[in-house]
Amino acid sequence: MNDYLDSINPKKSNDVIDSILEQAKELNTPIIQSDAINLLIQLIQTSKVQSVLEIGSAIAYSAIMMATFTNCKVFTIERDLDSYKRAIENIKKAKLEDRITIVHADALEYPMTEDYQFDLLFIDAAKAQYIKFFEKYEIFLKPNGIVVSDNLLFHGLVGHKELIESRNVKQLVRKIDGFNDYIINNPKYDTYIYNIGDGLSISIKK
Repeated sequence: MNDYLDSINPKKSNDVIDSILEQAKELNTPIIQSDAINLLIQLIQTSKVQSVLEIGSAIAYSAIMMATFTNCKVFTIERDLDSYKRAIENIKKAKLEDRITIVHADALEYPMTEDYQFDLLFIDAAKAQYIKFFEKYEIFLKPNGIVVSDNLLFHGLVGHKELIESRNVKQLVRKIDGFNDYIINNPKYDTYIYNIGDGLSISIKK
């Protein structure tokens, strides 16, 4: 089925994006899967999102995809210095410096000022810290804002913990499962988790 969908769905790409995909493969840098980013782009379009706060830039693939195929502006935070430098280069290649603002910082320590307000918060960083990211940055959401979180199924292991042998992986999966429970039962949001990409949640502020 995935092969069929890959063959029939339109490809959102250009030369710069293709080079970033190749870079991610060479560096073994995890990036959002194609079906997940395509859904995110459609969500931005249909919800008329103008501003996105992204936690976890990596090499700027998702930020560039969002800025290229929608009218939104992206503010993105990346902790890893090497990834940040590559992201800067990729944003310049895509000629999106006026649409994407990237900062090098630990998102849990970054002093975001109260005058920033965003239509959508996209969390795609250290999975063990998702609840902390959510709680720190949800205050910067506009009324009826949206939170999208990626990697919530963790290669299917969240639903099959009995298959995990590594103690570290078990602890990580337990934290992801805890976040899933946290957002599903958060009374301030309507949330669903979808089996898209590696597990994508959409939480709409009530």
